[in-house]
Amino acid sequence: MEISGELRGVWLTRYEWATTSTTATDLQTTMQQIADAGFNAVFFQVRGTYDAYYDSSLEPWSSRLSGTLGQDPGWDPLAVAVQAAHDNGLQLHAYINVMPLWMGTDPPASTGLPHAWQEHPDWVEADSSGTPMALNSSYVFASPGNPQVRSRVAAVAADIAGHDAVDGIHLDYIRYPGSSYSHDAVSVAQYASDTATGGPWAGLSWGDWEREMIKDTVRQVSAAVSVPVTAAVWGIHTNEWGWSGVSQGNADYYQDSRAFLSEGLLDANIPMAYWPVTANEGDPLDFRVITRDHVAHAAGRHVYMGIGTYDIGYDETVRCIQVAREEGAQGVVVFSWSTIKDHGADLRAGVFAEPALPPDMPWR
Repeated sequence: MEISGELRGVWLTRYEWATTSTTATDLQTTMQQIADAGFNAVFFQVRGTYDAYYDSSLEPWSSRLSGTLGQDPGWDPLAVAVQAAHDNGLQLHAYINVMPLWMGTDPPASTGLPHAWQEHPDWVEADSSGTPMALNSSYVFASPGNPQVRSRVAAVAADIAGHDAVDGIHLDYIRYPGSSYSHDAVSVAQYASDTATGGPWAGLSWGDWEREMIKDTVRQVSAAVSVPVTAAVWGIHTNEWGWSGVSQGNADYYQDSRAFLSEGLLDANIPMAYWPVTANEGDPLDFRVITRDHVAHAAGRHVYMGIGTYDIGYDETVRCIQVAREEGAQGVVVFSWSTIKDHGADLRAGVFAEPALPPDMPWR
């Protein structure tokens, strides 16, 4: 018996597959293992911090592949991964970090294509005082309020979609880093222009305008490609249950993921609901009620629930897969391969025993 239309995805991050010693054979083996575990889709990371894990015409090769930013590693991992995925019956969705511009205390210095941080220092986000984010051990973000940033993201998506026969574009970090960002000079001037009488977003508050900047980034990506576009979104859009200490995508990061679907901006949300099913329904961070909320706001599009195996363990991952089915999600995506791969045989014998194809997207 075949389950009709269920996406069974797994994230494969750059930290898991990309090193200077990675070979084409390694990727082929990984794709076979993912398929053998019963998955039918892999979300394969090809962009981390405005660098590339494929032969890009826009951004420099990642240093993870050769040891040097901008240096050609001598092979194209995306091309190999797409072929290996398809050989094993998997969809491959090219997974890109959208806003993280750079990571590390040292600035990027590319030997090939120039890095965006070098060419466009005005792309960096700024806090409420107008102070740009400083280089640090975590991410420095590019500002979606800058039209050039939104255009770059769309161009990267088009470059990838035209590069290989990918089955989709997947967006991560499609948000601001926090509610105090970004008051960079370009965004401040753009807000004044956009929200003036006669402007495209006339009369909007600062927060609502920033939500529009995130939505417009998604809109431009979807318009630039013909393949499905999905996004990893904050696990909780709005805290409808009064739980304390809970961050919300819409209020805290200006990510209105409900509008991504209701306005037809993308094809599927993948909420990062990395929590267990609680003993009592509706207890704080209950995976079941969070899933129910996202499904209720799907607006005829798809919801694939993101499950954090790294935090909840294998048994609870299985329970979340079952609950996602019960609540009407069209599939699941597990974070991430390194935390689930040792249970591949268990998945195939258990919750993924019956074969499934990913669901169709009839509006495409």
